[in-house]
Amino acid sequence: MAMSGGEADRRHAGRETMITEFLKNLTHERPEYRWGAADALGRIGDERAVEPLIAAMNDPDPRVRKKAAWALGQIGDIRGQRPLVEAMRDGNDDVREIAAEAYEILKKKVFGG
Repeated sequence: MAMSGGEADRRHAGRETMITEFLKNLTHERPEYRWGAADALGRIGDERAVEPLIAAMNDPDPRVRKKAAWALGQIGDIRGQRPLVEAMRDGNDDVREIAAEAYEILKKKVFGG
């Protein structure tokens, strides 16, 4: 069954509101909000999140850096390539591991294969 124009518009507006809220939460004072937002943005896959996620790669909390790296891989935008390579030298083992995995995913999405 097809959606009516009004229903489609409401869905689009709801998605836009969610994305805006998650982008805002990337800079929330509580780290669990920040990593939750990074996770959600990676699942949504909207390219508007790339630059804010790149900024989140400098978060003091390694959980946030790890989720931001994962999200960059999921989105698969070439802008995430350099931050992921840099994150492979992060001081946290988990961040390095996820950044390497995300980099491989990003490469496949961007370059194919």
